[in-house]
Amino acid sequence: MKEKKSYFDVYELGTIALFALGSTLLNTYLPIKAFTQWLGVPGPAAGMALLGGFIFVFWVALAQAMIRKRYAGIVTALLIASFCLLIAPWYGIVSPIWFGVYAIVALLSMAVFVELTASESPKPKFMSVTGGGLGNVACLGITWVAIGVHAGVWAPPKYVPILILAAFVSGCVGYLMAYWITKEKAKRALNEIPSPYR
Repeated sequence: MKEKKSYFDVYELGTIALFALGSTLLNTYLPIKAFTQWLGVPGPAAGMALLGGFIFVFWVALAQAMIRKRYAGIVTALLIASFCLLIAPWYGIVSPIWFGVYAIVALLSMAVFVELTASESPKPKFMSVTGGGLGNVACLGITWVAIGVHAGVWAPPKYVPILILAAFVSGCVGYLMAYWITKEKAKRALNEIPSPYR
C-alpha cells in the first residue's frame, strides 16, 4: 500500500514553525507596551496597531510567499497563536478561561486576508499589499472587541480612526517587507544558476 505524503514536507513545516516562533518571541519580549506609552498612544492593543505588520503580518506573509502552498500562512498564524498562549495568556486576560480563543480567531482572520489576496506576480499587487493591511486591521478589531467585552477596556473613540489607519499601514508595510525578502532570495537563487541554464 502506498504511503500518503504529508501536504507540507519536513523543511516546509520547519520553516513555518521557525517563522511562528520568531513572531511569538517578538510579540512576547519586545517592550511594546513601554514603547506605545512613551509615544503617548493609548491602548488596548496599541502595539498591534503600530507594529502588528512587523510582528504578525510579516511572518505570515513570508511563510506564504516562501513556501508557495495554500494554507502555509494560515498554519503559521495558528502556530503563532498557540506559541503565544503557551507563554502567556492573550493580553494577560485569564477570565474567561477560554479568552485565548480570541487570539486564534484574530490571527486566523489576519492570515485569511493574506492568503486570499496573495499573488504569484513578480511585482507586488495592490490587492496583496492591501490584504496585509486589512488583515492587521481585522486582527486589531477582534482583539479590541474581546478586551472591551471581557475586560471593560475600550480604545478611546477619538483615537480609533488613527489606530485603524496605523494598523492598516503597518500591515501593508509588513507584507511589503515579506515580498522584498522573498524577491531578494529568488534573485540570489537565480544568480547561482550557471548562465547557460537560465
